[in-house]
Amino acid sequence: MERTSTQDLLILHAYGETSPEQREFLATQLAMNENLQEELMDIIRTKRELTSQTKSPSQTSLRIIMEHSYKTEHLQEI
Repeated sequence: MERTSTQDLLILHAYGETSPEQREFLATQLAMNENLQEELMDIIRTKRELTSQTKSPSQTSLRIIMEHSYKTEHLQEI
């Protein structure tokens, strides 16, 4: 297994990207270390906050992009 830091594993775990072996290792570490549990909770809270802050481009931005695309469409054929 590739050596990964515990903090990296916590981030991977928060995103559901750990292997079964990594999850088993993490479960053992979390059971023994309250600070690690807090760190995982902080990562999960941060992930949720970032997800809730996701923004979409404004209509003006979309219009400008579409206009530019339309104006430069013929350049792709050159």
